[in-house]
Amino acid sequence: MKQGVVGESLASVYYYLTPGDKRQFILMLVLLLISSLLEVFGLASLVPIIMAASRPGTINQNKYTAWIYNLAGFENEKTFLLFAILLILLFFVAKNIFTTWVNYKQVSFSTKVALQIIEDQFKKFTSLPYWDFINVGSSIFTHHILNIPQQFVTIVIRQLFVLLSEIFIVAIIIVAILFYQPFLFLLLVLVLVPSTLLTYRLLRQRSQYVGARLDKLRPVPYAILSDMFAGFTELTLANKKHKFKERLNINQEEFQKLEGRSYLYSLIPLKVIEMVAIFAISTIFIYSLFFTENPANVITIIGAFAAAAYRLMPSVNRIISSLVALKQSEIVRKELERYRKETFPQLLSANKQPLLFTQDITFKNISFSFPSSDTPVINNISFQVKKGEKIGFIGTSGSGKTTLMNVLLRFYPEESGNILVDGIPLSGANLLAWYQLIGYVKQDTFLMEASIQDNITLHDDNPDEERLKYAIEQASLSHFVNSLPEGVNTRIGERGSRLSGGQRQRIGIARALYKKTEIMILDEATSALDNETEHEVNESINRLSHTAITLFIIAHRLTTLRYCDRIYELKEGEIIAEHQYADIIADLH
Repeated sequence: MKQGVVGESLASVYYYLTPGDKRQFILMLVLLLISSLLEVFGLASLVPIIMAASRPGTINQNKYTAWIYNLAGFENEKTFLLFAILLILLFFVAKNIFTTWVNYKQVSFSTKVALQIIEDQFKKFTSLPYWDFINVGSSIFTHHILNIPQQFVTIVIRQLFVLLSEIFIVAIIIVAILFYQPFLFLLLVLVLVPSTLLTYRLLRQRSQYVGARLDKLRPVPYAILSDMFAGFTELTLANKKHKFKERLNINQEEFQKLEGRSYLYSLIPLKVIEMVAIFAISTIFIYSLFFTENPANVITIIGAFAAAAYRLMPSVNRIISSLVALKQSEIVRKELERYRKETFPQLLSANKQPLLFTQDITFKNISFSFPSSDTPVINNISFQVKKGEKIGFIGTSGSGKTTLMNVLLRFYPEESGNILVDGIPLSGANLLAWYQLIGYVKQDTFLMEASIQDNITLHDDNPDEERLKYAIEQASLSHFVNSLPEGVNTRIGERGSRLSGGQRQRIGIARALYKKTEIMILDEATSALDNETEHEVNESINRLSHTAITLFIIAHRLTTLRYCDRIYELKEGEIIAEHQYADIIADLH
């Protein structure tokens, strides 16, 4: 059964609520109802006071005010009116304090839900299989973690509060009018209900399109600006910066037009309702002039209708605007549901087990294919590596070297075969223990806009100074760090922009050493470096070759493999040869 936009929105909010949050949400609705009652009562309380002030003697003519007047022993109407005005003033002060407190509770509730959604989105996306995660893209990832939750709070949760609050107010006013003047109630229903429904039907599809299109456009500038920043040098030299400006302008031109259209849609309901109300008043007025013998009664109805419509129009406008916003948020709700029902292989197991590496790592009949292909990238590979050995891998691009290492890192699950550490297969149960043993240094080392220390320790709260010093020494960074005025506290710029290529790679090596890595993968760690810088990094690798660390080195530059115990050559996902460094060099000469 189709729920409708309000039911779907409430269901989407309810999904993120804990049992305690659900009780708090129900409390919020009760507080909204009380606030609405106070709002209506506050406006209604002014009417008798105004009538009493404008018509002397009215107080004693009304049985309720006369009873209060006599009970309190007032001497004259002025004193009674002064008392009533002061009482109403105190009521409005108390009412506004209460409604402000209710608004504060709403904001606190919305903030809590927003944080819960951000946490849920972060966990959901970072738990995706590696292949799915990298296919998401950084701009979409950022959009889903930050923008989508914020939009959900703004145009779903807050609009629901507005919608329900205004519905309560309208319902209370309509019920009061029904008892006070049934004909006026019928007139309001005939005028406001059709105009409200027609306005919503007119805007809902348009607003839904705007919301879906805005959601597509929002992540694009992040990607453009990120590429612009990362490629500033190349784009400047190629005189292509204007191309990125044009792409950004095209995106923002459409985005700003759609934002403007969304704002325009929010203004239309009030205009339509106002026009319909004035048309109704004019129709009644013309009818009273030409077709009734006693227009005074009709004029009274007109006045009452105008007063009721004047109060109801802002509420009806906010109701329509909220419904339109909820319709526009449909894409946001759908985006939050992305990957919610999909089931992926769980790498981690709840039954965590330790893992020790004291003897060897065995690749036993390992095969792997990418999800989008039936052709194996790794095909039935088997070999064994003793602890402390240095193993090299060579082969043309696409031969499967990096993919094999990604299987070892557990980013890709093997389709068949096993990787065994001291005879124990790698599995979800010992995955965290495996992560503690292995380190990875790739061609484009991951660096943060932070200090050298934070980049090596990955923001350890209490870094181990001795381990940090050891890692820096082993990575041949001591001379460089000691030459800096702020030492390890020196900030390195975004993506290590203040460092040379060799310094970036050595920080990656130091990071792996800091966590007491027993196995290290170097994936093309020197391929993008010049000869002098390569020599600096090779100095670090040379130091590693004299430790007990087991090394897996992928390299196109053979000099990087100088200290390897053996070198495997891969082609089309298979090991086609096993070499010694000296034999390869001899063959080249």
